[in-house]
Parts: sequence; structure tokens; C-alpha cells
Amino acid sequence: MEKRGRYTGSLLLLFLLFAMTAVASHSPQPGEAGGQQYAPDEEQILIVYTAHKKEIYEPVIKEFEERTGIWVQVVDGGTNEILGRIAKEDGMDSGDVMFGGGVDNLSAYNDYFETYECRQSEVLRSDYYDPDGKWISFSSLPIVFIYNNKLVYSAGVPTSWEELLDGNWKGKISCAAPDTSGSSCTALLTMIQVLEGEGLTQDEVITSFVDNLDGNIAPDSVRVLEEVASGTRMIGITNEESARKQMQKGADLSMVYPVEGTSALPDGTAIIKNCPHRENAELFMEFTVSEETQRFLVEQCNRRSVRTDITQEAIPNEIHYDLERAAESRSEMLEKWAALTGT
Repeated sequence: MEKRGRYTGSLLLLFLLFAMTAVASHSPQPGEAGGQQYAPDEEQILIVYTAHKKEIYEPVIKEFEERTGIWVQVVDGGTNEILGRIAKEDGMDSGDVMFGGGVDNLSAYNDYFETYECRQSEVLRSDYYDPDGKWISFSSLPIVFIYNNKLVYSAGVPTSWEELLDGNWKGKISCAAPDTSGSSCTALLTMIQVLEGEGLTQDEVITSFVDNLDGNIAPDSVRVLEEVASGTRMIGITNEESARKQMQKGADLSMVYPVEGTSALPDGTAIIKNCPHRENAELFMEFTVSEETQRFLVEQCNRRSVRTDITQEAIPNEIHYDLERAAESRSEMLEKWAALTGT
């Protein structure tokens, strides 16, 4: 296996905790050593289902492989796509770990995950930790608005969720379909929670917002960034990490945190029910929240750590995102969306 860059420091605590299960080295990959074929032993395998982008999951998984000798098989896809697969498999011939996806989406599939008590829970934000042990958080992803600097003057930028329902922005908003994009689903559930506090019902919020999209629905969250950067749409809804990365690449965009408040829901990691490689799954869970991995997310990935011992800037206008309310609203919201959009 090709050697990759390592995080700085050590994972002493992590490996003390798992000294009995970590593997020191692994066999050559198929095709190595003069053409001879090798395959890892069953206890050296981990199957990871992931909704993360490759730029996020690949360095984390490669480092995990380097440090443990465990061979990771990756199956990637959209959050709802992967969760649907897990539900269909229902603990039969499934993967070991779900890596990624907002914890509101993971919570909706709790029946398909194993209970696990994280050994580092004392350093994780309490509101980013599932008390039932069905998932642990990985990184925090605030929802933001972005706008094209050439098309929208700063004085006219929409700064509130309510303004996204204003007819002046009809056909000018980019938003991904919430049935395919986990971040979009979280954004719309955030909008609902905020505006219900202003006296609007869930039906009124979704109906008004879909009408304002005027039939323009992005197929995924990447397209939202592309549409706003190109000027096809003036404003968009995305997460902080994606917005920062696009701006660092030179896109003429700016970012706004909604004034009524925004969610900073974490994405998470969960052990799949009846997984075939439970010990390796537990080791991976601990690795994702280790101090080194979390510092890597902050310093290299524009993500926010879920650990309390890593210093970060405060999230502007952060609200408490009601996971229980989101779980109750999710199916109804998606059904309403499908009825209004014909998808």
C-alpha cells in the first residue's frame, strides 16, 4: 500500500484502548509481490459505507489503514441513497459502518444501527452525542447562505430564512433536492424549525419555498455551488465547509449566517446492525473522534470539530436544533416536497 501523509502527534490513548484488537500490519494488496495474489484475512477487513466526499473520507481512511493494518472497503453515495441501502439490507450481508450523513438523518434510521458507547464521550460536545449510543458525531456543519458578489449587492443580500420566501427572490435561489441531499434536508428542516417559531406552519414554509424555487431544483449540493458561482442563480443554501472551499478556489462568492439562527448539525458515524467486523468498526469509530483526526478536519478541511478540547471560533447565531422534532418532521416534509415538485 502506498504510504500517505500522517497526522502529527500520536494516538496513544486510542491504541491503549484497543491494544487487543488493533493489527500491526497487513498483507500485500492483490497483484503485489511478483504477481502473486494475496487477500486480507477476515479479521483485517472493514466495510465502510460513506456519504462523505472523497476529499474527506479518503485521507481519514488511508491513515486508519496505515495505523492499524486493517483493509477498508469503501462504498460511497448520497446520504439518503446509502441509508436506503442499509434499510433494505436490514442487517443481512451489509457493511460495518455508516460514515457521514447528518445525525438527524442517521437518527431516522436508528433501528438499523448497533448501540456503542464511545470511549471518548467525555470530550465530545454533549449536544453532539446520542444518549442512546446509536451514533457518534464526526464534524459540525453550519448551514449558511451564499451569494454571487457580481449579481447581489451586499446591502440587498437576504440574511434571514423568511426572506427566502419573499417573491422578489423567485427563481433566483439554488437549493438541492432534500430527498437526495442530506445537507439540503437539514437546511429545510432548520428553516421549518426557525419559521415555526415565527408562526408559520411546516406546510406553509415548504409550499412558499418550493413556489419561490420556481421549478429550479439542483440535483445535489455540488450543483448549488456551481449555479451560484456561475451566476445561473443569485443565492444558494449550503453548508459552511462547502462555501469556504469554493471561495478559497477563487469563486466570487460571499457567505451569510441567517440572522434568526442557523443549525450546526454534526454529521456522524454509526455501526450497522449485525455488522460482520464489529471490533474493527469500533476501532474506526474511536479513530474518527480522536484528537488528531479532529485537528486534521479543522486545519485541513474547513470543518468544525466536535471535541470540547479543540479551540474554535464560535458559530454565529447558532440555534438548538431539535433532533426529535426533525425526526418527526422529516417524512412529512419529504412527502410534501415530492407532492409539490412531482419528484
